Amino acid sequence: MVTDKNNNSILNNELQISPLWIKKKVVCKLLDISVNQLRKISLADESFPKPLKSGPARQAGVYYDYQEILEWHKKQLTLR
Repeated sequence: MVTDKNNNSILNNELQISPLWIKKKVVCKLLDISVNQLRKISLADESFPKPLKSGPARQAGVYYDYQEILEWHKKQLTLR
């Protein structure tokens, strides 16, 4: 595997970009919901993307994979 100076993988002249993590507040803005609603959805809906912590500490930031959020939202729109 070949990597560029930013440590992104390059394979057959295609740039492989690592996942984009977004903060919980950004997810709420994208979905137009409150933080409390986000918590309720994540507890009730098993298909909702799992949160990712930036470290082992309790105070570590909580993030979501942007692509997973988009895919989940698209599925919700088709169910309506």
